[in-house]
Amino acid sequence: MVGIHIDLEKTFGAMSEAVVITQTDRKIIFVNRAAEQIFGYTREELIGNTSRHLYERLEDYEAIGEYNSNIAQTREGRKYAVNFKRRNKNLVTCEVLSTPLFDPKVGLAGFLFIARDISDRIALENKAEQASAILEDAIESISEGFALYDKDDHLVICNENYKKIYPESAAMMQPGSSFRDILAHGLANRQYDTGSLSEAEWLEDRMSRHREADGAVIEQKLGDGTWLRISEKKTRSNGTAGIRSDITELKTAQNELIEAYANITILTDSLSCAISEVDLEGNCRFANEIAAKFLNSTVDDLIGTNYRKSLSAELQTQLEAPYGRAMEGERSKVEVEGIFPDGLRRNMQIEYIPKPDVSGRTNGLIIFATDITNRKKIERTLAELYSVTSTRKLGIDAKIQQILRIGCEHFDLPFGIISRIVDNTYSINWVQSPNGELEAGASFPLGDTYCSHTIEADQPIAIAHTAKSELALHPCYRAFALEAYIGVPLLVDGERYGTINFTSADVRQRPFTKTDKEIIRQFADWVGNEIARQQDHDELMEAKVRLERIASVDDLTSILNRRAFLERANTEVARFRRTQETFSAVLIDIDHFKSINDTYGHSVGDEVLKRFTAVVGKLLRAVDVFGRVGGEEFCVLLDRTGPADALMVAERIRETVTTDCKLPGVADGVTCSMGIATISNDDVEFSTLLQRADVALYQAKNNGRNSCCAYQDDMIREAGSNVAFSSSD
Repeated sequence: MVGIHIDLEKTFGAMSEAVVITQTDRKIIFVNRAAEQIFGYTREELIGNTSRHLYERLEDYEAIGEYNSNIAQTREGRKYAVNFKRRNKNLVTCEVLSTPLFDPKVGLAGFLFIARDISDRIALENKAEQASAILEDAIESISEGFALYDKDDHLVICNENYKKIYPESAAMMQPGSSFRDILAHGLANRQYDTGSLSEAEWLEDRMSRHREADGAVIEQKLGDGTWLRISEKKTRSNGTAGIRSDITELKTAQNELIEAYANITILTDSLSCAISEVDLEGNCRFANEIAAKFLNSTVDDLIGTNYRKSLSAELQTQLEAPYGRAMEGERSKVEVEGIFPDGLRRNMQIEYIPKPDVSGRTNGLIIFATDITNRKKIERTLAELYSVTSTRKLGIDAKIQQILRIGCEHFDLPFGIISRIVDNTYSINWVQSPNGELEAGASFPLGDTYCSHTIEADQPIAIAHTAKSELALHPCYRAFALEAYIGVPLLVDGERYGTINFTSADVRQRPFTKTDKEIIRQFADWVGNEIARQQDHDELMEAKVRLERIASVDDLTSILNRRAFLERANTEVARFRRTQETFSAVLIDIDHFKSINDTYGHSVGDEVLKRFTAVVGKLLRAVDVFGRVGGEEFCVLLDRTGPADALMVAERIRETVTTDCKLPGVADGVTCSMGIATISNDDVEFSTLLQRADVALYQAKNNGRNSCCAYQDDMIREAGSNVAFSSSD
């Protein structure tokens, strides 16, 4: 037994894979050093015991026993993956090659197990799955063969995968056959692709590498196009152990991987994602191109340096705490702002991921740094846009000037222009210019402006460096040398108005992105809405003057009469259909007004009407529309007001009328009932909206009067034919 052990030690002791030999009863009689390292047990603790305690699951141990029985009969080795349990209770996944061992005298003598720790490979495969499905498929399909040759270069043993890899030489792969004979046999059967070498040259080159067997990787191409990766290493007994892996799919996938990695590079560049790794001293182990760009360096120059020292004191201060926590093993994330070594001020989101060693202790950090400058800028820009466009304190000129200012700041371009284009004339209507170089009112031929291309394309155009673009010979470039430009057509009520554009005489350091084009669309939408709103306002003022000319005011109450009100209401419906800016109609009826007239006389009734309209008028905004549509019936249009807010306004009116609309001698006071309806896309004319308000008013009266009711879809069925709006109701 001692002699046998020494031979086994010489054969398997230096192998990086774990080697375990058992008797037929599964008691271990030999393990190599790699097995001790993988399982965490000493040889003394393993030899003489079964391998049961090495398996994570009893089912696996029993299944392997069945495998052993099968391979003992078929004499074919088996390869499988199984989880083992180390002495420290940690699990390790191994790829195991098991084969029976036969003694000429006693027959089956035991089993040989060669186990390779594939935990790292599995982890890499999982990571590769996230980066490229192609790479994962290639790795998962790798097939390996194993062969052992003695010191005289005669075959000792090989597995079936080895034979399957070389089918033309399989018949020669018998114990005792020399490596050279096996190689020559395959060569004669055109098993190998010799490339530009003759068969003799190829054979000598391959034998030379085989004799060295220094563990270096050899790539070999077979005649059928299969590619192998070969790793051969000398054993302690001066034999040669070799592994063959099929890397055909990896080779085939290289071009696809190159394209995939190129796409990933484009993606990460657009996301400003920098990836780097540092050791415990902060020295760079790895950096991608984007990381090098941020640091104004190259990848080669970064490796081995402590690049954190190249960051400004401002950035180092912001990064100190999260960096320290990560070095202690805590994953941390932080957002920082500062000037980077390449001269640009950035907002960055930086994530530190501790990298543990095999013992679980942190031995470095993986760092992901994402440029979120654009995201932060977009957030600020949209917030400012909303603030400017939603305020009622600024007129259209002030709003548009503010929008241009915001655009100049967002795109880092000093000039902002809103143009009006009529035929082929380009006129500046509004302009943001740092030193007054451009003035509103200036006109140019449209063809002499970059905006001619924007109008022709009917979409955003963005150029970061005109001199290196197709517009290098453009008249605008020759006249003004504007290097950076971004512009988009400007529509008002669906019709072309002109353009909004931002320019600079300096090259833009950051290229424009798709997001930039979407943002300038947003600017155009806001400006178009402001201009349309102003045009609507102007049209409204003109309509007001026209209505006043045709005696639009009710003589008694000094509010819009029925005709004027309905004309204004239909204008609001048309505006809604154009802009989708909602409004609500409130139909108001003074309760028991006929009784007031009959009891106190028409003069008192008239005073009630005047007092009522005065009280209600004070509760309305200037943009709201108030009119008398019948004897004691009134209607209010609440601008930009939905159902809930309209009901609140109506309740406030009702309560105020109850308290403030009292007249001496009118014992029961004055109350009113109201029906509310909100404009919808089905309303082509105001009459349909007013009909719904009338239905709601009918319900309010039916509820006992002195109440407010918002229209609901089921009210028509309940009201039936009792509801029909008219000026005399």
